[in-house]
Amino acid sequence: MNATQKPYLSIVVPVYNEEENVRPLYEKISTVCDSIGLTYEVIFVDDGSQDNTYEVLSELRDTEHNLSIIKFQENAGQTAAMAAGFEYAQGERIISMDGDLQNDPADIPQLLEKLDDDYDLVCGWRKERQDKFWSRRVPSIVANWIISMVTGVAIHDNGCSLKAYRSEVIKQVPLYGEMHRFIPAMSTVVGARITEIVVKHHPRRFGTSKYGLGRIWRVILDILAFKLILSVFARKNNLINPNTQQHSFHRYLNPHINVYRVAALFSLPIFIIGFFLIKHDINSSICYLALGVLIILISALTGWSIGISQVCTADLSPFASFFIHRCARRPIRYFGPPAALLFVTGGILTFLFPYYGQILLSIGILLFFIGLFGETIAYANAKRVIDYQVDIFLDAKDDGKHVDIYS
Repeated sequence: MNATQKPYLSIVVPVYNEEENVRPLYEKISTVCDSIGLTYEVIFVDDGSQDNTYEVLSELRDTEHNLSIIKFQENAGQTAAMAAGFEYAQGERIISMDGDLQNDPADIPQLLEKLDDDYDLVCGWRKERQDKFWSRRVPSIVANWIISMVTGVAIHDNGCSLKAYRSEVIKQVPLYGEMHRFIPAMSTVVGARITEIVVKHHPRRFGTSKYGLGRIWRVILDILAFKLILSVFARKNNLINPNTQQHSFHRYLNPHINVYRVAALFSLPIFIIGFFLIKHDINSSICYLALGVLIILISALTGWSIGISQVCTADLSPFASFFIHRCARRPIRYFGPPAALLFVTGGILTFLFPYYGQILLSIGILLFFIGLFGETIAYANAKRVIDYQVDIFLDAKDDGKHVDIYS
């Protein structure tokens, strides 16, 4: 690829402490892409590695001029690394994959071929996954089943990084806060047509996995949050179920209006419980009625904030700034744990001290809804906030020049 030629294909590879894997991975990618005969670029995003990953990539780039490197100042997570790679990618088609040699670049041609069958996103399915059974495969199977049930997107393997995208579609999808596992579902918000194909998967040979059982709690919170996001932001889609090939159509109102609908859906049973308890326990009744009012007020602030984010290009509102900066863009993870603790404690106390138990239950429920509605605000403003700082950017076309493009 010469200095003025725009690549047709971009390969985005986030890496973190993969010094032994990046060179053989690049060689495999380049062999496959050369055989396809399309112009291409390979973008490695070094997510603040502590080993020699960047040094190995720099040496490799001295001889390979279709290789670009984005190096973060500090570790920002896989989602941020993918977002940076997608933002920079110049190709009409984009492939994402892991940097640990477990994804096989030999699957790239069939991913592109399937993408050309009028799809916007083709997901890899690691049907014969080569990972530890109890710590990796079982949690993944359960999580994928729950995600499919909650989002309605029938994908077997949401966590597989090996995917193919149309550039104009994936660049519209906001990525932040470890939401990369929800890329298929998030893509439906912009009307993407999605399918999947079986891809190869290899055991890890070098380095160590960056994931484990500790993610389960966070994944559960993410699933709950994304269900609300999908309910609020999804508009009329043309989603092709990869199994039935049938079209399903969904029509929703504007996002800030949908917040009120969701709030009403949850507040109504709370109000009913409150009115039911008036004759039996006036104190508990007041707790539930106040809780319903507070949820509606929070939803009103949320709807206002989302509406502002759609028409305003100025600084974030104080309400949005709190959820994005103070809560590190993941309000559900900020409020979820204390909400769960209060909910469980309140449930136990209800049998001993009903009044105080009801108060704790109400506060726990309220905190949980604050976290949920905060997620919708974070999502609405996702494109206005960058989750990473680039230390060094080596462009495939700049002959080794160091360019600082973000920080």
